[in-house]
Amino acid sequence: MANWRRNLCDWKIRNLAYSMGVGIFLLAIAIYLVIMNTGINQQSLLRSKSIGSLDNISSPLAPQYISENKENIGSNIRAVERILFAYTKGGQLGEETIEVEVNHKLKAEIEDLMVYWTPLKEELYNIQDGEKTIQEAKQSLEKKYNAFVAKHAKIKTLIDRINEEEQEAQSLYMILLYLYIFLLSSFIYCIVKYLILNPIYKISLSARELSKGNLTEKIDYNSKNELGYIAQNINSMAEILENATDFTTKIGEGQLDADYKGLEKDHDNSLASSLLQMRAKMQDSAKADKERSWVNEGLAKFADILRNNNDNIEELSYQIVSNLVKFMDANQGALFVLTEPEDEDEEAKIILESAYAYERRKRLKKEIAVGEGLVGQAVQEGDRIYLTEVPEDYVEIKSGLGETLPRCVLIVPLKINEEIKGVVEIASIQDIAEYKIEFVEKLGENIASTIASAKTNERTKKLLSESQEMTEQMRSQEEEMRQNMEEMEATQEEMGRAQTEMAEKEANLNALINNTTDSIILINTDYKIILMNDVIKNRYKGTQYEKMKEGSNALDMLGDVRDEWKGYYDRVFRGEILSFTIKSSVKGEDTYRHYDIHPIKQKDGAISGASVFSRDITKEKQLELQREENAEKLAQRGFVLNGMINNTEDTYFAINTDYEILVVNDVLKNRFKQSGIELKPGLSILTILPKDQLEKWKARYDRALAGEKLRIEEVRELQTGNLSIETRCEPITNDKGEVIGVSTVSKDITELKKAQEDKEKLQKELDKLKGKK
Repeated sequence: MANWRRNLCDWKIRNLAYSMGVGIFLLAIAIYLVIMNTGINQQSLLRSKSIGSLDNISSPLAPQYISENKENIGSNIRAVERILFAYTKGGQLGEETIEVEVNHKLKAEIEDLMVYWTPLKEELYNIQDGEKTIQEAKQSLEKKYNAFVAKHAKIKTLIDRINEEEQEAQSLYMILLYLYIFLLSSFIYCIVKYLILNPIYKISLSARELSKGNLTEKIDYNSKNELGYIAQNINSMAEILENATDFTTKIGEGQLDADYKGLEKDHDNSLASSLLQMRAKMQDSAKADKERSWVNEGLAKFADILRNNNDNIEELSYQIVSNLVKFMDANQGALFVLTEPEDEDEEAKIILESAYAYERRKRLKKEIAVGEGLVGQAVQEGDRIYLTEVPEDYVEIKSGLGETLPRCVLIVPLKINEEIKGVVEIASIQDIAEYKIEFVEKLGENIASTIASAKTNERTKKLLSESQEMTEQMRSQEEEMRQNMEEMEATQEEMGRAQTEMAEKEANLNALINNTTDSIILINTDYKIILMNDVIKNRYKGTQYEKMKEGSNALDMLGDVRDEWKGYYDRVFRGEILSFTIKSSVKGEDTYRHYDIHPIKQKDGAISGASVFSRDITKEKQLELQREENAEKLAQRGFVLNGMINNTEDTYFAINTDYEILVVNDVLKNRFKQSGIELKPGLSILTILPKDQLEKWKARYDRALAGEKLRIEEVRELQTGNLSIETRCEPITNDKGEVIGVSTVSKDITELKKAQEDKEKLQKELDKLKGKK
């Protein structure tokens, strides 16, 4: 904040701006409060127009008018309910759909009013549904309606009082706002005129002389604020221009070694720096032309290479890296290509496609992860890396070249449209010039485009796929088993390479195979057991296989399944990998076990035996069988339901709370199909109903969704005659008693009604005959 005791002219303009900003912020708050309260008139009009005029809105439901408006009883009831709901629960009303502000005093009175409205509404629905005639309900209706109107009169008085209070509050807000705007405007006017406009005019007079070239004219303004700093900077600029004019005059006269006056050693004068660099740039002009010519020659040369080798990515990579190393006078080079994973869970890898060193072609198989080493870092950051101080242990940097010790390394990502397709790496015992680096970056776009085209023509296919029916737990166990097998094979290879360490390796192997829940057996090609872990030994205790141990024949004790297992082993000895699940009853139990049998290969590829891994998957199998049984039961329930609703002449369908069809029987489908409409689950019933029927049926669905059971009889006029239809709309509830939908059943009762009418006629005839007697 500003120091209030200093001279007002020395005030910082930013502090003045902060003060005005605070004032404007307070003004915004005041305006916001007024705007929030100017809606009072709108709410007042809405209250008077809706809840205040509720007696007029409900007048068609009055006993004296009910007979004239019998057909519109439902819509009039909903109009009253909409207003009562909005002023108790909130919502939108009016043609402009204004959001209603709920007043707590008014809400309490309206809730009392609803006590009178509820019995009146029930009486009106009885008249609408035909359960009572107007004459029968007239006395009760008149009493309930008068009580409702009398209670509403008290609410109108409360509305007038609320409107008056809000109008007084609005007037007070407006007076305070006008007073604050006047004070803030006066404050801003004084600040701007005295502290900003007057000093600016004084500075502009002096600056006009400077603009005419009068560099000796100085600005006389020494205030310690931003304008004073501007005046000082303009004076300094005039001095700089004077020195620059003198310097350029001498340069124009040919004095290229002229001194720049007033220039310190560690100066930050960009104009002086530019003038001093002018002479050096004139000397570098020829050098720049030579570099441009070199770049253009390189681009033309590599354009031919890319065009002639765009159908073979291997040959393309070698031609690029070999010619690039020669053209740049470097020593070594490599080109990496970024893979495009087909699976979302698979990560992209950087593959060394080709390397060149001392005019000898070298093919290496190497993968680098994104972010690993310098090459991976270049891919991750999408920017070049240029090292001029390469450490002696360069191999550990994982640059991709491995065995060389260059003095500088350039790594450039190959990008097209900001998408990285690969990386080129150049190593040299000499520094690489900047224009050569820029050439490689520019050439990288063309290389990336050609690599993308070559990749399109050389798509690789996956050789292995994982079973989609395995559960997450089974996949995890399979991965653990695979890792154990790989570690075991690695241990075996190490034992073959170093016999002196066999005892230690054997101990590690035993610890590995016994620290698992899987059963493990290793056999050689003579079916002789080489190794058994503790898990399977404990499993065979007390069984016919208890005598099986290292050195015994694996087939001797298998009994009836000997030939079956011999077939498995023979297939594995031929190089096949087996993975299957079978029933097992070693101790009389009924279990399922999963087996993975892999061949054991030597260094030369010869198969010396087989490894057998197994684990108990009884729980997983039982869950799978249970799921299949549940699915079958669910399908049977669906068939029963379809049979029940389709083996009838009545129409049946059900909807959810969003009016979407859940179930519909064939009778109703065929009726709508005659009108060109296909009924099916998921379709909204509101989009199918005719416009003249939509409002009526939607009201019925809403009542049923509210928990009401409806029974409706209506007459449909047809060309062949009138039909009497009985419709039942009933709520569908879940096990918690919550309404989740509506079932609608329509039945043709024309014959029943006709029979009732004939019965009544016969009864009247009998009564007449009895009267005559």
